[in-house]
Amino acid sequence: MVSLILTQLVFWLCAVLFVRLFTYRRDGARFRRGMSVAAVVVMGCAGSAMIEILQGRLHIPAPAWPLVVLLAVFAWSVWRASGNLAGVLRPEPQPWDGVDRRRQGIGR
Repeated sequence: MVSLILTQLVFWLCAVLFVRLFTYRRDGARFRRGMSVAAVVVMGCAGSAMIEILQGRLHIPAPAWPLVVLLAVFAWSVWRASGNLAGVLRPEPQPWDGVDRRRQGIGR
């Protein structure tokens, strides 16, 4: 029973990943060939997993639940970044207030 639920969850998470990456629009974002290739590879893997599940050749065992959680976090991150894989893979810039440079670490 748990295996069936995990398998269905993986199918839908892969569908979300595939559709969100496929519908990404650059809208002025910088083109990077490496990120485009990575997005195509992720879409290919997600699509392949969906096909394997539909054909009945891929079943997710119950002990693999941490991988399903990892896939869910990744899918959520891609969705949150509007399909921009570069936005998922690079950290957000931290605002710099300049205190560490002006005071040279004194007074902490």
